[in-house]
Amino acid sequence: MKNIKITLAMAATAAMLAACGGGGSDTPAVVTPAPDTPAVVTPAVTADTLNRTNTPGVYADNERKYMFDSLNQVRGITGVGFLKQNEALDKAAQAHAEYLWMNPGESGHTEKIDYAGFTGETPADRARHFGYAGYASESVVGSITAMGAINGLLGGPYHARHLLWDDNDLGTGRVSSGLHTVVTGTNSWNDRQKLAGDQIAMYPCNNIQVNVQGQGYETPTPAVLNGKDDFGYSSMAIVRRGQTLVVDAWELRDAAGNLVPTVVMTGANDTLKYFSNHEAALIPLNALPRTVTTYTSVLKGKNNGVPFEKTCTWRTVAGETVPSN
Repeated sequence: MKNIKITLAMAATAAMLAACGGGGSDTPAVVTPAPDTPAVVTPAVTADTLNRTNTPGVYADNERKYMFDSLNQVRGITGVGFLKQNEALDKAAQAHAEYLWMNPGESGHTEKIDYAGFTGETPADRARHFGYAGYASESVVGSITAMGAINGLLGGPYHARHLLWDDNDLGTGRVSSGLHTVVTGTNSWNDRQKLAGDQIAMYPCNNIQVNVQGQGYETPTPAVLNGKDDFGYSSMAIVRRGQTLVVDAWELRDAAGNLVPTVVMTGANDTLKYFSNHEAALIPLNALPRTVTTYTSVLKGKNNGVPFEKTCTWRTVAGETVPSN
């Protein structure tokens, strides 16, 4: 099967990260309690702030609705909270899809001001153009169907982290040539959805059905592959932002129990600096067989220093399948 082309824009998020630094000393003050007075220990906040309301998308175009609804279905099964439909992000996503269609040879996320359909140079610019007050990030994929678009995006680690991360709002766009766009956003850094402190969210997991027909290529290529394109459908692990996920061992086995050759990418070895310390990916070194079968992945590691082990099972399917478990 011909590989699909996937591109990603994260510049808006990087800008937010750079703006989050604060002043003050890095050395905490030492407080000595009075004699016979025990020190007060405040327990860490571990509650989540996830959106548990799954509201179906409202679109005249069934393909855009499928993208919205299927992505939220995946997010619900994965346990990372649902996204809300946002009119401004819908307009921004659709406008960029139309810009790429009107300007053959253009690709990616940057628009040129003197080109047809220009609405903003970056995804964040386009979102603001249509009235979105926060920041935005975008994924673009060429695929014949919306099902292929969402499953293909989720199979590449850089795009999976975008579609599964802790934004609140979602917009989708597409043109009949088969080009699909997904834009997510959040009004402010502090408004992001938060996993519980002890939660390890993994995708694919929880016996979810995954279509692996579109796999093995994304732009940029995952840093740990050193330019190799034909990699397999990848797995993601995410903990609460601000915490550190350490991978001690992570393996993937097929239905017969055979070990699938893989490589792990984390914030520590992603030289392109897309991944943060709270997320990791397990990337098969070769494309997985495009057949109906099952896989099991086992992750052993530490979430903010606390050891854990998590086992995930998932199934591959063929055809137009709404994500389910």
